[in-house]
Amino acid sequence: MSLGNSLSGITFSGIGSGIDTDSIVSRLMQVEAIPIKRLQQRQAEITNRQSLYAEFRSRMRSLSTAAGSLNNASAFNPIRASSSDTGVATITTNAGAIAGTYRLEVSKLAQAHKVSSGAQASTTAALGLSGTFSVNGVGVEVTATDTLTTVAQKIYSANAGVTASLINGGEGNAYLTLTAKDTGAGKAIQLSDLGTSSVLSSLGLVGGASGIRSAVTNGAAGFAFSSPTTAVSQMLNVAIVPPNTVQITVNGQTIDINLSTDSLDSIATNLNAAGAGVTASVESVTEGSSTKYRLKIVGDSGTPTFTDSENVLTALGVLQQGYSSELVAAQDAHYSLDGVNLTSATNTVGNVIPGATLTLLKANETTPEKSTLTLSRDESAVQSKVKDFVSAYNGIVDFVAANSKFDKDTFAAGPLLGDPMATQIENAVSSLVFDNVAGLTGNYRNLAALGFDFDSAGKLSYDEATLSTALNADPNAVGKLFRTAGAGSVTELTYISSTDKTVASGAGAYDVVVTQAATKGAYTSAVAQTSANSVTETLTFGGALFGNSDYVFVIESGSALADTVAKINSDSKLKDLVSATIEGGKLKIESKKYGAAGNYTVESSLAAAADNSGIGQSMPGTYSTGLDVAGTINGEAATGVGQYLTGNAGNAKTAGLQIQYTGTGSGLVGSMTVTKGVGTKVTDLMSGFLDTVNGQLTTSENSLQDQLDQLGEDIQTLSSRLTVKEQQLRYRFAKMDEMIATLRSQGDRVSQFVASLSASK
Repeated sequence: MSLGNSLSGITFSGIGSGIDTDSIVSRLMQVEAIPIKRLQQRQAEITNRQSLYAEFRSRMRSLSTAAGSLNNASAFNPIRASSSDTGVATITTNAGAIAGTYRLEVSKLAQAHKVSSGAQASTTAALGLSGTFSVNGVGVEVTATDTLTTVAQKIYSANAGVTASLINGGEGNAYLTLTAKDTGAGKAIQLSDLGTSSVLSSLGLVGGASGIRSAVTNGAAGFAFSSPTTAVSQMLNVAIVPPNTVQITVNGQTIDINLSTDSLDSIATNLNAAGAGVTASVESVTEGSSTKYRLKIVGDSGTPTFTDSENVLTALGVLQQGYSSELVAAQDAHYSLDGVNLTSATNTVGNVIPGATLTLLKANETTPEKSTLTLSRDESAVQSKVKDFVSAYNGIVDFVAANSKFDKDTFAAGPLLGDPMATQIENAVSSLVFDNVAGLTGNYRNLAALGFDFDSAGKLSYDEATLSTALNADPNAVGKLFRTAGAGSVTELTYISSTDKTVASGAGAYDVVVTQAATKGAYTSAVAQTSANSVTETLTFGGALFGNSDYVFVIESGSALADTVAKINSDSKLKDLVSATIEGGKLKIESKKYGAAGNYTVESSLAAAADNSGIGQSMPGTYSTGLDVAGTINGEAATGVGQYLTGNAGNAKTAGLQIQYTGTGSGLVGSMTVTKGVGTKVTDLMSGFLDTVNGQLTTSENSLQDQLDQLGEDIQTLSSRLTVKEQQLRYRFAKMDEMIATLRSQGDRVSQFVASLSASK
């Protein structure tokens, strides 16, 4: 029996021999484990270096960010805005702001329209009213069991751009209030009882005579609806509006209208055919991101007179019955800047002052509230960015120095002592700081000219006064010392952007060769239009320019070609996408966007017409396809999109360089000079180190991780071997102990045998 083996987790050793074999095995294994401890020590060193590299990466990112903030065209000409009376108005700036001083006077603030009902019995009692009314062109149906609360809920659910609220002042003192969600005179709440309904008038929301809701020159404009061709009742989402044909009177002339079947287009056609001395049209308007349509009626000789029948014109928003209790009138903001009178539908005004947003807060119609608005160059912002750059660079210097110390007494070395990457970064950045920026001329070609210098510890410093003097003398030249800049040799070539892969041209320039200038897609009718349209015509636009969705444009009967051109150029959507002109009596519609992205299609409802009833008679006419610019930069391949030409990835020098060519010629059209300032170069340098795939720091980090992984595997292998070796040693010592015990037992028996022999004599 082996007494040295394990039994239920308990080990007995040396029982037979009296030798402490456990201690012997333990000490032998400690000697055998020395290589593992050395590997674990190496693991700790690598883990520590990984932590250092992580901190190093963070500091390099900080330097890259600080340098990047200087690589901006506006970084050295920032504008700070202030208001002398922030109670009257506040002002903020963004890119594009320029210095200036403005005298502001505010006489009115924009207001959201608010109306109230008359007093009702309670908010929960049945009103006993039945009928249909519209709110901002959305129908609401009321039944006899509805209460003031349920009416408010129905108005809310209609999503008509108003907020319905209740005031419960006790028995006989309950009110319904409606508040427009948007401010401005054009956002007055449209309310109309439909047909013979009297719900609104019974509630006391409307009452009295009707008048023009939205006046235009010599006429009126209606409410904006979603479609020119859909029946009005369908857009109101009600069945009774009234359902039958009724008559309205315009300038004493009666016109039949049926809102259940008539659209805005057909109503305009009926009005034009009635001989009432008016011109009716459907015009498109933009509301937010949507295009809507409204009926416009203009008198031939002054504003027409209207007589409504069963609230037809009121439902269309042409007329509006008076509000019984108008709590807040719909109102635009009225203000002036340097004596120029202006209005705004909101109290937040952008683009009136270039690059600035103005918020109006206080007004007085009798004695306008005043404030002086000042936009001035903010030198402190420049100094702050430069300080951040210096601080970030010095943070790297301090970090490397702290981790590169050498103790001459103990010979202990910092983990970054002699680290090639740390040395490379310091040397590369320091050389960039004082090298001349290739391609720059004049007084400011390196940072030394701005008061930058190194101290004895290798840390960067600069003189604020010297930088301030340079900023006042030539802020653009100072900016070019830090940022990327480009300049074309001709006005048709404009620098747009570049990447860290773009190489500066230095004192030279990159030739630009164009093989195809960018063009715009354009449609031209096949024949001239010599007379006005005899019928209404619909043009349907589509294609890439229109987001590959259809846009319908209506040309009313009686429109001459000049009228069509004017209407296209004023349409809320088309005016931003295409431009219409007359060339040789023919209609030409040209995209406003160059290249393939500006191509479009157009189809007419009269394309197959046999007579010359409209411009569609000649469609599709001829269409010239818009082409993207094509060519090379510095002899290297480039990709064109519209007028923009971008150097392909992988190019030796022009990768990522984007320029704009606005000319029409081809061949060698000019050259482009590209300079890269210190901020750009530092950012590019950091990108090379920090790239998460191929960056030098990433490579070093990956190498450390590979070493760490290999050490882990080696330790595991050695540990497994030691476990086996320990088991073997314990087995052998157990066998030895067992053999000694056996020998002792045999010795004892021999001794007993000898003793018995002696005794027998």
